[in-house]
Amino acid sequence: MKAIGSSIFGGLADVGPLLMRFGVGAVFAVHGWNKFNDGPDKFAVVLKGLDVPFPEVTAWLVTIAEGVGGVLLIVGLLTRLVTLPLIATMIGAIVLVKTDIGFIVPDSPGAELDTALLAGLAGLLLIGPGRLSIDGVLGMETAVAPRRNREAAHADT
Repeated sequence: MKAIGSSIFGGLADVGPLLMRFGVGAVFAVHGWNKFNDGPDKFAVVLKGLDVPFPEVTAWLVTIAEGVGGVLLIVGLLTRLVTLPLIATMIGAIVLVKTDIGFIVPDSPGAELDTALLAGLAGLLLIGPGRLSIDGVLGMETAVAPRRNREAAHADT
């Protein structure tokens, strides 16, 4: 039996992680660039006001992780490795900052964006970058899921 939509979307399975990488990566790249452009020291002042431990070091680590990590996600290079510090960043943001603010808050950024980014990162960690990535081209990472051979595919039709 065929799954609903399998004939329409089955060949596009690798586009899913590509779109996830582009969307999540772009958000991180822009946020990292903004932190770098404004100066990580300015971000450290914000972190210090929120009682984040080691605000100066944390500011630099977050700035680098978001900026460099975002670009690497977009191109799909070292994808699963890059998700790890970004996942830690999102968990830190939610636990240390957003817990007191709430999930969706009028006139203030709540934890909704952080949660969505965390879900996207976890998805990329689990499914990988897909074939449409530098990881895929270099043979470092490829499939979202193993492709079935033609005989098995025709047996379902």
